Amino acid sequence: MAYRQWVRRFIAMVLGVITLFALFNYTIDPLWTFCHSNRFNNAQPGFNERQLKTNRAYFCGLEQYDALLLGSSRVTYINQHDFEGMNVFNYAAVSTYPVEYKGWLDVAKKIKQGAFKTVIIGVDFFGSGDGAFCKHQMKTTPPASHYFGTTTSFLYRYKMLFSMDTLNRSLESIEHSRHLGTIDYTRDNVKQTIHIDQKRAQRVRQQQRQIYINAFYGKAYHYNRKLKSYFKTLIEENPQTRFVIFTTPISAELFSLLVKEGNLPDYKRWMHMLVDTFGEVYDFMGVNTITKDLNNYADLHHFYPNIGTLIADRITGVKNPDLPEDFGVLITDKNIDAHLQQIEAQAKRLQNR
Repeated sequence: MAYRQWVRRFIAMVLGVITLFALFNYTIDPLWTFCHSNRFNNAQPGFNERQLKTNRAYFCGLEQYDALLLGSSRVTYINQHDFEGMNVFNYAAVSTYPVEYKGWLDVAKKIKQGAFKTVIIGVDFFGSGDGAFCKHQMKTTPPASHYFGTTTSFLYRYKMLFSMDTLNRSLESIEHSRHLGTIDYTRDNVKQTIHIDQKRAQRVRQQQRQIYINAFYGKAYHYNRKLKSYFKTLIEENPQTRFVIFTTPISAELFSLLVKEGNLPDYKRWMHMLVDTFGEVYDFMGVNTITKDLNNYADLHHFYPNIGTLIADRITGVKNPDLPEDFGVLITDKNIDAHLQQIEAQAKRLQNR
C-alpha cells in the first residue's frame, strides 16, 4: 500500500509540474498561438516573423482587416494602425522577395476566407534582382504554405505549450517586457525599437556596404525578368483588390552606393516596370529630406518607426506637418520621365561629392 501511495504521489507531482509548465507557456504565449495580453508578455523579439504572424493571423483571425501590408524587414517597422481609414494587418517579414507575395496573399485570403479590399506592398530595389545571392535566398526560404501548414498541424498550439524552446522564448518575453530590447514586437503586431548609438550604427553600416557591393549591387546584380509576371499574377488573381505600391526608402548613402556601382539604369527600368504594371507608385527613394538624414535610420536601410508613420500618412493622404513634400512622390506615366531625370540629377550630384 505504501508503494502504491508513493507511485500515485510521484505521478501527481509529475503531472502537476507538467501542468504548471504548460500554464506558464500559455500565460506568456511567445508563439502568438493565443490572443491574450498581460504585463508579462507585452514585448518580445520577433524571432520568426513568418511563423509568428501566421500564428496570430490564424488563431486571432483576419476577419476584421480589410487591408494587408506586405514587404521585407523594412516594412515591418511600419505600424499597421497608422493607415487612417483602413484596418491593416502587417504581414511583412525579413528578406521577403516579390516571388513570395502571391503565397502570402493566398494564405491571408484563406485565413480571412475572402478577399482584401486593399493590398499595400513595399517593394525593395534589391528584390528586383535574381543574382546568385538573391536566388539562394529565394530558393532556401520556405514558402508561405510551409508556415501555414505548421500553424494548422494537429494540436500545434497545445503541443508547443510543452516545448522547452517555448519555455526559453517565454522567459525571453518576460525579460523584454520588463526591459525593452533593441527591437521588439508588441502583442498587437507592432514593431518597436530603440535608437542605437552612433558607434554601433556606424559599424553596422560599414558591414552593410560590403554586403550590398558583394551581393546586391554592381556585378552581383541581375534584373529578374520574371518580376513583372509576379505582379501581373497578383492583379489577375485578385480583381476586387486595389493594390497600393511604394518603394522602401533606403538612406541616401545607400542610394549613392547604388549609383556608384552602376545600377541607376536598373533602377529606372524597375520604376518603369512598376508604373506600367500598377499605374502609379509612391517613390520614397532617392535623395530627399528624410533619406539624407542618417538619424532616421538604424543602419543603411532600416528606417525607424516614426518614418513608417510618414509613409502611411503619405499613402492615406493624412495631413502631417512633419511630412516633407519631397518624401513619397506619386509617380504615374505622366511624370515618371521628369521624376527619373530628377533622380539622375541627384545621382550626378552624389557622384561629384
